[in-house]
Amino acid sequence: MRSPSVSFVTALAVLLVTAAPLAAQEAKSLSLSAAAISAAATDSLAEVPAAPANDRLVVREHRPGALVPLYVSFSALQVLDLHSTAGALGRGAVEANPVVKPFAGNQFGMIAVKAAGTAGVILASEQMWKKNKAAAVVFMLGSNAAMSWVVQHNYRIAQ
Repeated sequence: MRSPSVSFVTALAVLLVTAAPLAAQEAKSLSLSAAAISAAATDSLAEVPAAPANDRLVVREHRPGALVPLYVSFSALQVLDLHSTAGALGRGAVEANPVVKPFAGNQFGMIAVKAAGTAGVILASEQMWKKNKAAAVVFMLGSNAAMSWVVQHNYRIAQ
């Protein structure tokens, strides 16, 4: 039988991995006559100043679509790492990560270190995609793969 914490962590992981951004848009009903539309178009075109010939076009870069799901899965893996580490430590295992080892006995310390590390990885990826989108995606794929290995390793030790 599963403990309530395992069910909670599993449900949280499923929720985080399957979450998708939602957007709603309210439709506005407008009833305009053809004459009103034509007048508005003529007025708005008259107000547009001519652009100087030497102005540069500014292009906004967009974040690769794969990054947000990778951020969510990385965060979920961090939660699973906290859970699996707690289980392994409860069975007598020793924390092997020298950065986290001083906080192994303090749950809030572990959460703070994990949150800071997660934020650091995500911020690094956010900076990276602005210069090299493919490198940012590969970086997050590697981070997710590494954390997946850590989590499965911890759960094997906790058994």
